[in-house]
Amino acid sequence: MPSLNWIGKEKIVNHHQDVPFRVLEHVYGFTPDGEQKEATNSGNLIIEGDNLEALKALLPEYEGRINCVYIDPPYNTGEEKWKYNDNVNHPKIKKWLGEIVGKEMEDFSRHDKWLCMMYPRLKLIQKLLDSEGVLFISIDDHEVNNLLTICNEIFGKKNQVAMFTWEKKKKGSHLNSWITTVKEYVLVFCKDYASFKGLIGQVVNHKETYPCINPGNTVSSRIIPKGVKSTFKSKDHFLHAGSIISAGNMSLELETDLELENGFLKNDVTIKSEWRYGQDKLDGFAKTNELYFTRDLYLRREVTEPRYKMLKDWLPRVDNTHLLDLKSELIKLYEEDPGNHNDIEEIKNQIQSIESSTFLDFDTENLNSNGWGSNEDGDDENRKIFGSKVFDFPKPSKLIAKLICSYRKKDAIILDSFAGSGTTAHAVLSLNKKDNGNRKVILIEMEDYSNNITAERVKRVIKGYEDIEGIDSSFDYLQLGEPIFNSTGNLNEKVGEDKIRGYIYYTETKQLLKRIRSKENWYILENFKNTGIYFYYEPEKFTTLDLESLSIVKEKQEQYIIYADHCLLDPDYMLQHNIIFKKIPRDIKRF
Repeated sequence: MPSLNWIGKEKIVNHHQDVPFRVLEHVYGFTPDGEQKEATNSGNLIIEGDNLEALKALLPEYEGRINCVYIDPPYNTGEEKWKYNDNVNHPKIKKWLGEIVGKEMEDFSRHDKWLCMMYPRLKLIQKLLDSEGVLFISIDDHEVNNLLTICNEIFGKKNQVAMFTWEKKKKGSHLNSWITTVKEYVLVFCKDYASFKGLIGQVVNHKETYPCINPGNTVSSRIIPKGVKSTFKSKDHFLHAGSIISAGNMSLELETDLELENGFLKNDVTIKSEWRYGQDKLDGFAKTNELYFTRDLYLRREVTEPRYKMLKDWLPRVDNTHLLDLKSELIKLYEEDPGNHNDIEEIKNQIQSIESSTFLDFDTENLNSNGWGSNEDGDDENRKIFGSKVFDFPKPSKLIAKLICSYRKKDAIILDSFAGSGTTAHAVLSLNKKDNGNRKVILIEMEDYSNNITAERVKRVIKGYEDIEGIDSSFDYLQLGEPIFNSTGNLNEKVGEDKIRGYIYYTETKQLLKRIRSKENWYILENFKNTGIYFYYEPEKFTTLDLESLSIVKEKQEQYIIYADHCLLDPDYMLQHNIIFKKIPRDIKRF
């Protein structure tokens, strides 16, 4: 598979492992009643801080648990004024720190900076995703090819799901002097193609019928069991073996006699044809009364369970098909019946309704209808919420809501690590209200507007704004706190012992520590897979593991991992009793 090289790549491929692990500190909770000091524990989070460090801070609780990620990173247009701020220990990269990324032909390392910024963040996102999870990335022509290449490298080309084309504007963008652009892309990758269940664009619930023959398939024989119903014009009918039944470009050859009696197949019949289904499936369809003979004695099956149709890779800002039909009808009226003012006004109103459709104007069972919104819609939403323009190029909540809805998991955990104005949270809360979902959303924003724009938008969505009714929801606002290790490499006691214990348990198990500490068993973290894990630590004194201190072990397990400052136990004794000693802080894993 082709790979991409750029200045600094070798230094940032594993940079996510060098980033210090910082704890998350609760600042306030928010409910429809307003701010509160106590945590809401709602599962909805807004995190203020560098998104690389914040993504890493999420690992102990969320590694392998995030179902859906939507990000809208800088497009690297040269107009965004973004800075490369990751502190990578390499001279070629350090000189970039704090510098605003320049325009094309003015900053010859601008693509290198962007790739160095994106790569470690995508690595952490990949770790956070559930095995069935999906990643959506909005991007435009400036970096789409580079993004595709590094995503193939990180996720694997086999996990590339799609590259959607989104019609973003009505009039087009004039940032490019060569061409007017009206499109952007949404690049889609899954965590594991074998587990991923696809993106559903439409759920069809009405009864349909499917053919049982597929011209071009291998000719083979199937037995149609007696009792299969018939809609043939004659309820009683007989055909000899060797007869050919033709229907269009399909044909069936009878290998045994076919006899219908009172609208049902009297005896089993063997038929040779180009079958779409195997014998087991046909038998199953017959048992559930789905299989039947048509008016032409052709075989079909009735389908009554929901059918799931995949999402289309074109995301128009409005429902173009219906809109074009209405406009054609309007033109025809003007030409043939210009005096029919009532019908003309009615069609005009329908066109206006489609072109000005709002967030909630879409059918969750048919995402291909009603359009996907535009950048203008995103601007309008923000103006309605804040009363003025507060953010450049916000995405419409309809676009993000539809993408999330296509994942078809109503209790999904959604992550946006480039949260911007908070559109993703707006989309998730509104979508939950629309389809009675229980999705949770995690936003990360590093800029200084994380509270007064990102969080403020979510507050107003919850409380209601203009003529829009509020949504009964809540969230917790967090900030990045101290690192687990201080500058000398020792444990940073400022973060608190509970957070240190949780960190160590995660490094051992990749699990979240849920056990509540008790006075009776003060030093245990938890028993995991027949292993007792202990953290023998005292902030004010030196701990030594010896025969006497082994009394800290209260629960029998097959093996024990014990962290302490020092160990005096005999190695043979430790081997005999399956004890593994780990020295604090040397043996505490960094990740």
